[in-house]
Order: sequence, then structure tokens, then C-alpha cells
Amino acid sequence: MIDPHQVNTIISTTICAFLAHHPDAKIGIEEAKLLAKQIAEALNGAGLQIAAADPASATD
Repeated sequence: MIDPHQVNTIISTTICAFLAHHPDAKIGIEEAKLLAKQIAEALNGAGLQIAAADPASATD
């Protein structure tokens, strides 16, 4: 897995951006970070790994 802090930051930023379009469901950055951590832990617990893409395997 890549840096867990980076993963949490990407997920929490995405959560905040998504909920920004839903005024009744806004979330603070600290709550989003906690949710991101739980999501990453759930993925890890399910045996999934978050990894950086291998540029050598990318196809155009």
C-alpha cells in the first residue's frame, strides 16, 4: 500500500468534494478523515490493497 496518510487524504478530499454538492449532507474535514481511515481499513480488511499504478503496465 502507498502511504496511508496520502490514501486518507485522497479519500477524505473526495468525500468533501462529493458532499459539497449536497447542502443537507455536508461533512467537516476531520469527520471526512475519520471516515476515510475507516474506508481504507475496511478495504485492507477485505484483502484489497491500494497501490500506485505501475506506469510501465499502462496502455495507451
